[in-house]
Amino acid sequence: MNGYAEIVLHHRAIEAFAPAGLLGPGRRIEHIHSLGAARVDLSPLKIGRHFLEQWPVRELPAQGVWRNDAYNSYAPPVFVVHDALVHSSAGIIAVGDQVILETMGHTLPETHGFRSLMRGLAIHPKAVRRLAGAHVSLLAGGEGNYYHSLLLSLARLGAVPENYQAASASLLVPRSAIRQTEVLALLDLMPSLAVQEVERDETLLVETLILPLGVCMESAFHPCVADFFNAISTNVAKQSRPTPTRLYIERSPTSLRPLVNERELAASLAAIGFTSVRPETMSVADQVRLFRGAETIVAPHGAGLTNLGFCRPGTRVIELLSDAYCNWCFRHLAGLMQLNYDCILGRSRKPWPDLDVSFHRTPWQISVNHVVAAVAQTRQLVAA
Repeated sequence: MNGYAEIVLHHRAIEAFAPAGLLGPGRRIEHIHSLGAARVDLSPLKIGRHFLEQWPVRELPAQGVWRNDAYNSYAPPVFVVHDALVHSSAGIIAVGDQVILETMGHTLPETHGFRSLMRGLAIHPKAVRRLAGAHVSLLAGGEGNYYHSLLLSLARLGAVPENYQAASASLLVPRSAIRQTEVLALLDLMPSLAVQEVERDETLLVETLILPLGVCMESAFHPCVADFFNAISTNVAKQSRPTPTRLYIERSPTSLRPLVNERELAASLAAIGFTSVRPETMSVADQVRLFRGAETIVAPHGAGLTNLGFCRPGTRVIELLSDAYCNWCFRHLAGLMQLNYDCILGRSRKPWPDLDVSFHRTPWQISVNHVVAAVAQTRQLVAA
């Protein structure tokens, strides 16, 4: 293969490879395993419903899902792809001139080195490095985000059967993924399984690629995600000094969805015994210990709530959400980890008609009185 020629690839969903004769036993793509789906119960929104019944909101993954009392988890499939072209740290995977559409999530042309076409994409690799043998792909886009790094990338290892892990020479992971090295050090990886970091502008030709597609499509976390978090928690040594039990997870400093009255909120919570923390300034091991020891957590929606996976069952969680961006991924994660979850809504600082496609980035504010009252009410509800 000429490593300097432009390669044009056409989008095709994984199931569409079957009619083309590429998917099936003995084919270029083989479906080898799927984990069964599971029902995950969710905490009723005893506080949040008072807002949601009256306010218009933008919800993800769909409008009205706040009323759900459970979700059905995604059933993660695992494929073997022979002679797979693997492009960039995002793990864009092609067979022949067909790119697997499901591997395009959270990719950006300028970041991951491709050019968008009407029905596909084109890459112009500097070179193509060949990898002999079998390798597990945990590559994924959005790797600069803590949530994406853990759940869209590393947690997928839980879907790969141990015999396929044992038969593989390495894990392919994004070099630029945030906190990845720390998390991998806290997992019990098989000694024979090396870690290969893939650059954003790198292209590989892999003889045999083990491809778990995902474990949390549309925030429908599979129970193997709980196993992933529990394995890390178990491997973090206990510390001798106590950690605060009431946490406020700071949102600032950030230009993405800033909470404009956060200083006032943090001061009011400090007055009732809360400690403000910024997880991104801590090691992963210290984040695990902090969230493991927490009894009550208040936090605006943000990647720091990925650490809910380390909490003990029964931990009280109050998530603060903007009416313009009610993303229920952390409610689902809290349900998976058996936490007592509720929420409070705040208001976007811009009228909805003025919000563009980046509506989830707009500044917002929350009622401090509502939050303080909700903390007291949550304690009463749990005690009852």
